[in-house]
Amino acid sequence: MMTRMPCSVLRIRHKMAAMTETAAYLTLHVPPDEMVKYIQDLMTLPHGEIAASSAMTLAQRHWGGDTPLARAALLRWGALNLAFQDKRLETWTVTRERDRIQVPAALVAAAGIAPLVIDNERAVFDIPALLDATLEFQPAAGQA
Repeated sequence: MMTRMPCSVLRIRHKMAAMTETAAYLTLHVPPDEMVKYIQDLMTLPHGEIAASSAMTLAQRHWGGDTPLARAALLRWGALNLAFQDKRLETWTVTRERDRIQVPAALVAAAGIAPLVIDNERAVFDIPALLDATLEFQPAAGQA
């Protein structure tokens, strides 16, 4: 005899499986130069085509298939998009158009190595750590 589980149990199991899969990529760093190239290539897509599916397709093209680096880059891309909503990043970005911003390569490079954490079931950057990592990619004072 088979027992049917309530939908809530199935949802919880699905969430746990998704979080376990995400956790595997939280600590995986994407080489900063590769992260910058990936984001630059994403930005060349028509605005309407920058969706999760096209971002994953592009990541798979960059890293030779559905590899851990491709998944880590996609995870970091999502976290970077969430980070742009944080007021602490406003000084690092310039609004070009109503729905587009200009971001320094140092910030994108840092997104490849800055620590990720789980918040409300999503991978997000620890903003102070992201900003600290960004400084590693800035030219030394007087050398800009």
